[in-house]
Amino acid sequence: LELGPGLNKFRDCLDMTWCTAPFTEDLEYLPPDDVPDKDLHCSVCLGWPVDPVVLACPGGHMFCRRCVAGPLCPLDRQPYARFSPPQRPILSVLGRLLVRCPDAKMGCTWTGPRCNVEDHRGQCQFAEQLCTVCGIRMRASDPGFLDHCHVLDYPAATATGNTPATANKQSVTSEESLPEERSRRLEAISRVIDIYEEAERLNVCFLVDCTGSMGSHIRAVKSQIQWIVHEMRARLPSMNLHLSFVGYRDHCDDERILSLPFTRSVTDFRHFVSNIVATGGGGDGPEDVHGGLEQALELDWAVGGAATRVLIHIADFPAHGSTYNDCSRDSYPNGDPRGLHLESLVQQLRDLSVQYIFGHLTGHTEKMVRVLNETLGDYIDSKDMANVELVAEVVTASLHSSVVSTVSTLTSSPAAEEPEVLLSDALPDWQQQVSDEVTLRECHVREMSDLFVGADPELTRHMLETSARVRMAPLPFSQGETRVARHALHGEMPAIVKHFKRVAEDEDAFCNIDAHLALTEASAVARFLAQSFSATRSADEQVRFLSSATATGENVVPFNMEDALPAAEFQRFSNNIGWWEPGAPKTLMEFTRFTHEATKGHMMIVDLQGVQTEDGWLLTDPCVLCEDVERFGSGNMGPHAMDRCLAALRVRLDESPPQPGQGSSSAAPAPAPWRPPQTQAITPEQSNLHLDPMIDQLLGQHPPGKLIQLPEDQLKALLRVARDTLLRQPTLLELQAPLNIIGDTHGQYSDLLRLFDAGGLPPSANYLLLGDYVDRGKQSVEVISLLLAFKVKYPENMFLLRGNHECASITRIYGFYDECKRRYNIKLWKQFCDTFNCLPAAALVDNSVLCMHGGLSPELNNFDSIRNLPRPCDVPDTGLLCDLLWSDPDKDISGWVENDRGVSYMFGADALQMSMRSLGVDLVVRAHQVVEDGYEFFAQRRLVTIFSAPNYAGEFDNVAALMNISDDLQCSFKILKAEKQKERKKSLLSMVGLSSS
Repeated sequence: LELGPGLNKFRDCLDMTWCTAPFTEDLEYLPPDDVPDKDLHCSVCLGWPVDPVVLACPGGHMFCRRCVAGPLCPLDRQPYARFSPPQRPILSVLGRLLVRCPDAKMGCTWTGPRCNVEDHRGQCQFAEQLCTVCGIRMRASDPGFLDHCHVLDYPAATATGNTPATANKQSVTSEESLPEERSRRLEAISRVIDIYEEAERLNVCFLVDCTGSMGSHIRAVKSQIQWIVHEMRARLPSMNLHLSFVGYRDHCDDERILSLPFTRSVTDFRHFVSNIVATGGGGDGPEDVHGGLEQALELDWAVGGAATRVLIHIADFPAHGSTYNDCSRDSYPNGDPRGLHLESLVQQLRDLSVQYIFGHLTGHTEKMVRVLNETLGDYIDSKDMANVELVAEVVTASLHSSVVSTVSTLTSSPAAEEPEVLLSDALPDWQQQVSDEVTLRECHVREMSDLFVGADPELTRHMLETSARVRMAPLPFSQGETRVARHALHGEMPAIVKHFKRVAEDEDAFCNIDAHLALTEASAVARFLAQSFSATRSADEQVRFLSSATATGENVVPFNMEDALPAAEFQRFSNNIGWWEPGAPKTLMEFTRFTHEATKGHMMIVDLQGVQTEDGWLLTDPCVLCEDVERFGSGNMGPHAMDRCLAALRVRLDESPPQPGQGSSSAAPAPAPWRPPQTQAITPEQSNLHLDPMIDQLLGQHPPGKLIQLPEDQLKALLRVARDTLLRQPTLLELQAPLNIIGDTHGQYSDLLRLFDAGGLPPSANYLLLGDYVDRGKQSVEVISLLLAFKVKYPENMFLLRGNHECASITRIYGFYDECKRRYNIKLWKQFCDTFNCLPAAALVDNSVLCMHGGLSPELNNFDSIRNLPRPCDVPDTGLLCDLLWSDPDKDISGWVENDRGVSYMFGADALQMSMRSLGVDLVVRAHQVVEDGYEFFAQRRLVTIFSAPNYAGEFDNVAALMNISDDLQCSFKILKAEKQKERKKSLLSMVGLSSS
């Protein structure tokens, strides 16, 4: 785009400050008439719900924000709960509904999922644009749109150190031009970086077989996606990533296809995948691969302007049809029953420029991939993903390779043919080679200030000239994009010489001594900064660069010469636009950042490559990024490249990468299943724990609500002994009746004492508590301390299960952290959390009654799965332990659905009955929910919820319950009514022997 003589549109000089103007009208939806379960509507206006704020009321109604008035449902006048922002499950459904472009009236014909509207408008030529400098609104088709711009005031380098990022903006009022050479250089840089940033716009769809055998890989995708995204952000500094998920089962399954449109939200992606249960598949081996690919083709692959589009297909069985499988049983041996053709579907993906990566799990899929590749010319790239622990690494490496492939495609030019270069790694007979006399010019840097902005560029070009004789191999042994390398002898020392390739249309570059001198200067700057950096590092973290000299002579073309690297594996660690190779040493990243800081942001050493030595790294051929783009040769990509490198370094060095769940081998190994300690038990005496005085102090005569301040050293000793005691008992406790069971107590210490008064103190009575001892109430320390003291003193009479609040992340929010910090210190809170990580997860009473805090899990197939849970461990956000602590029953659903809490599941009576049948139990006892009467049955008394905190948090009128299981397994309940404040105080004072006066 020509804006005036000599003034071109390039990134470092012009700032086209357009952004897409927000739209104000409601979206026009395309009703999914064939998908009744997605046919949502507002219960008041009967339209598609816009900006929903109400998830549900007692009648199950949902409303638009504009239709909500007052605290009562307008249909049945019952109170409802508001959720602002709306809860994720309803937004996830709404995001999948099809809408028209808001600018359809202007001529745009786009339709797509609601969640992709903003991404589409960023590319839509009909969308109204807003200038962030002057506020004018225009469309791309309006006259004068292309001429409206603002130019950056980009002065020559001065001591003020202004860069394009900090420069002032001013309108174009004249046709002042930049120097012609600088303009061409900036344009060339802009073209290169544009290509990389276009390639870094990435759309990735996971196409996954969701039948019964694929549970571990579905969980792997969900648990490892955050690590994958973090790693890709570290590799691709300007990555714009959209994720999609398409799951498929088989034709006999009720829910055959599951689809999430492309979304930027990793959280939405994880929530969608966590709601998928591996089930179904029929009785044969093949699955509905055709249907999965058909759904993948319906995705908006162009969303976000993605140049790199990748389908990652993970499956253990092939498509229907004997053409694609050798399975002994196939319900549709003639192919897809709907008449779809696999080759045609895959070819359509290829036509959309989608790169197809197949995750190979078993040998069953080999024939399908082979047949498709024979037909389509090796289009599918097969990767081994059988090991779920390596899925993250394989996916990340594949995505990076896909981006590299996109860059290669975008930079390839059919008209330009690469000159053929003959290579040979053989060392010649040096006595037969001609010895040429050359003049060597080597640069030296004297002071750090010579590298600051405003310093005279000649200061880094101090030349030291020497004469030498050089013998060169007749053929190069290696080549890069612009240069070739040959073995050589410098005197009698092995050396490497590098010269530019001879290109017919650019013969001058072949003999251009200035280009060689620029590389020599870059090497000198890198060597000087490496010396400064290494002076601050240990002896085994030294960074060094080979010295590079420019050689000229009568009988040779100019070349660069340096000593040969020692014999070791040559590695490339980074490039000059912010890409770092996986496994690049942290020290080298810190070196690159150091060079930017040491030169006050004026320069940065990148494109690190070389070998590792005993004392660190010996590197060669560095690039210097500099604000002055006319220095240091063609590898200097200027300030924008520096910004990209800094962004990558921030991810690598400053952010803590998320744990890859069952992720990569680079992560810490997964905790081992619980095994009893092999060491001697820790006794109270060994820990200097005075247990009886502590229990006496806790049970002593105290006014209700008065804090009991136990000595900190005694609490620490109690936690040490309790932790050891808990770990000596299994994760699944196997108990015998008679037994008292208590639900949530939540720091209500005086009510805990009333429960013990009703059921008797141990050891005269046996107790099982179901968790949630802390948070909400004001005396969580007293509650958990008394329970742990009883556990240590009577380990076979007092049993404590883990609740969802016995977790660092939850107690940090809901009160226990603040209580510990206020009354003791944070270190003690951490020690409590360490003990919580050792609590068992469930209990089985007389092989008939299964007890836990939360509920069942779709992963609970047998009791060994509980027994093998690792301890100590934190509560994961998915999986069996998470479900045992978080899941809930729901009478209005069937099967398993995503929990409204945002974690784990809700299960219906049918799922409960199926699980009980497979486990062989008669009753499930759990807590976790406030129930008005202290206990509440579910599913014809197959499950009972116990809640033991009366007048919970002072906000509910619930009573508390204590459940007793007798010797003959008869269940009964003792009720503690919620007392009014004065009666409550009088009762508690009487219980501890005090007067209420």
